[in-house]
Amino acid sequence: MDQNVVVLSFAEESKAYQALSELKALALQQKVQLVNAAVVSRDRNGTVSVKDGASDGADATGPLAGTLIGALVGLLAGPLGVLLGSASGALIGSTIAIDKAKDRLSVLEQMMDAMPNGSTMLIATVGEYAQEVINGMVQKLDGSVMRRPLAVVQAEVDAQNEAQAAAAKEARRVLRGKQTEEWREKLDDWKDDLGEGIEKLKARIEHAFSSDKKSGS
Repeated sequence: MDQNVVVLSFAEESKAYQALSELKALALQQKVQLVNAAVVSRDRNGTVSVKDGASDGADATGPLAGTLIGALVGLLAGPLGVLLGSASGALIGSTIAIDKAKDRLSVLEQMMDAMPNGSTMLIATVGEYAQEVINGMVQKLDGSVMRRPLAVVQAEVDAQNEAQAAAAKEARRVLRGKQTEEWREKLDDWKDDLGEGIEKLKARIEHAFSSDKKSGS
């Protein structure tokens, strides 16, 4: 069985939901193995958002937390997705031929390319005995299929997360280095003030939340 990440893209949002339903049915029939899945949309401005999800055939987006699909969607919906989307568009719009441009893309960039603005996708981690099963289902729904080995996608997601963590650490180091001693002391005071204020705010929110739960019960 091949372990893959598939991106099933559709022009109509309803088709993506239907694909999720049919993929879960195929999993129950043991024709595929469904690990995690998310219905994701990309609006006309390129903004990516999660609409629905499943984990091991169960509904709800909650189970996606801590999974490869959850991390992948988080990257595509965040600043990296915006960067990849704009970079891909600039590259394809240049004098480089589209087929050559696609050869230069990373797996994450290829996924963004498979998610044109205005489309809705079903992104899933699956175990496949035969690619024809999912291909046939998507063909009936008039969609497109992109699949990549799970190990390759996992490696890119891990690399991007490590790069973002390193970049954030370096940014903090540079910012700290540019602070004068006077401002550094003030920032420490502001940090303490913020901490005290936030803790009081959290306590008030928790109290209000508890009161609402008691009144609703």
